[in-house]
Amino acid sequence: MRISELSERSGVAVATIKYYLREGLLHPGLTLAPNRADYDDEHVRRLRLIRALIEVGGLSIANVVQTLAAVDDESVSIHDAFGVAQDALSPATPALAPTPTSSNSPTPCTDSQLEVDRWLRRRRWKVRPDAAARTELAETLAALQQFGWGHSASLFDGLADYALEQAGLEVGYLDPRQDRSSLMEQAIIGTVAFEQAYGAIRRLALEHQSYQRFGRRRSVNA
Repeated sequence: MRISELSERSGVAVATIKYYLREGLLHPGLTLAPNRADYDDEHVRRLRLIRALIEVGGLSIANVVQTLAAVDDESVSIHDAFGVAQDALSPATPALAPTPTSSNSPTPCTDSQLEVDRWLRRRRWKVRPDAAARTELAETLAALQQFGWGHSASLFDGLADYALEQAGLEVGYLDPRQDRSSLMEQAIIGTVAFEQAYGAIRRLALEHQSYQRFGRRRSVNA
């Protein structure tokens, strides 16, 4: 197919496709003439993955390049490629930054990292030591400590129980018979979409619980 048809089938503008070609995100088509190339279904699948990474995942071009390199390397397992994508999807900084401490005392983040490590061992979760989400959780715990929420990662036990069950459903939905690009596309979209859904549902639940405790009129004898 010509680049115009590739654009129509993928939903990506011709100018954007040409940009992806220049950046090496999309493999060149088969050259038929100096200004004409032929593209196939593999290019359509690749563009779908790129769109998932950029439009759904919000990844930078640099992170997209890194993730696609893992997808293209057949020596990298799909599990490890998914780990690369997971790291890229993690925010660079925590929402609540811990207050700095003196250089002579252990930082809250260091203590929290050790606590998160212990917590993961107790749960027997198989997680990479350098997983970005591991650091992200430790930074979040450190911030919570500063605001009086305690020092134990057991704060997250209920969430972890739910997350493990939900993750089993999401991973079970993925079809290993798919090609690597399609598999990664589904995994990334699922990761981002369910995180957004969880955040929205949690806020709705908090509003309900707030109403239950503070919003209802209480009787005089309550």
